[in-house]
Amino acid sequence: MARNEEHAFIKIGKDIKAGRIPGLVMLLGIEEYLVDFYAEELISQFVNKATEALDLVALDRDSVTVNGIIENLETMPLMSERKVVYLPDFIDAKGKLPKTFQDNQSVDQLVSYLEETVAKADKDAGLLLLISIARQEDDRAEQAVKRTKFFKAAAAAGNVYDFEALDSRQLKGFIEKRFHASGKQFRPGIVNLIVRESGYGNKNIDYGLFNLDNDLKKMIAHCGTAPEISPADVASVITINPENNVFAMIDAIGRNRKDEAFRLLHNLLEDGSSEFQLLALITKQLELMLTTCEMKDQGMNLKSIQAALKKSDRIHEFRTQKALEAGSRFRTEDLKRILSAAYEVEPNVKTGLMPGPLALEYFIAGI
Repeated sequence: MARNEEHAFIKIGKDIKAGRIPGLVMLLGIEEYLVDFYAEELISQFVNKATEALDLVALDRDSVTVNGIIENLETMPLMSERKVVYLPDFIDAKGKLPKTFQDNQSVDQLVSYLEETVAKADKDAGLLLLISIARQEDDRAEQAVKRTKFFKAAAAAGNVYDFEALDSRQLKGFIEKRFHASGKQFRPGIVNLIVRESGYGNKNIDYGLFNLDNDLKKMIAHCGTAPEISPADVASVITINPENNVFAMIDAIGRNRKDEAFRLLHNLLEDGSSEFQLLALITKQLELMLTTCEMKDQGMNLKSIQAALKKSDRIHEFRTQKALEAGSRFRTEDLKRILSAAYEVEPNVKTGLMPGPLALEYFIAGI
């Protein structure tokens, strides 16, 4: 998303309110939560609950055909504003169309229908072809999908909403909205704590709005009958995340508190984290700390570092800030040495030189 460009959830909200929804809408992006949310929102907007069984058709990707799509779109709605034909995950996570569309003839037929019929249908035509695309496995797959004949035709025929990760301001708004809806009070510091300590924005772990929404529900449940969300409610959920304890462990080392680092390591191992999982998290965190510190040494400020890493590696701004703050406790040369030592732990474990837990303890002791 380019600088100053509106997030897709703002665009689609404005378009729904202004009645600017054409005959085709395609939803995609790394934020699957928002893809699902706005698919339901559009269906709710245009389909009458009383006739949903007739005016909403969801076609399974394992059996969907071009003729099935066209025939359903050619049927007028009964009592709804529009007849909605929904194709969930029409392109899967590997960038593949349904098996029934593997031949060029089926793709060409659908593309022709999009160009000749759907693209020319105005918002009063009584139809909506709603397509969602699964979150792609990586950036390369995502770009490959956007270059396909089908995607280009669909984009030209209607509106495309690409839901990227929320920035810190938007994420705070998401959290505040959930707490308001639950009737709970909260202080700004609580929201900042959740934004800072949750796994959101960390591309090394699978943590998106689905996970955050679930964690917020747990915090609200932990709060019970109390009127206000407390730090204890947040800690009851956030501390379960291994990535956060790994960060705290490295931060403790930077503060010369190895006793605390050892305690956090043992807690992680006792909670079921494997030594290889922890080692991966440690090295990824150290790599990011080193990268941010080297960029700072080159004269870049925090905002420019955040912008560069978000563009190149999709690293969220508050994770970059945390890494730079933690890295500032070390000299750049020390970070290089520590990272080099972390790389040596895995072969020492795999070759049987020492057990995994002992190898991690030895690593911490040698820093």
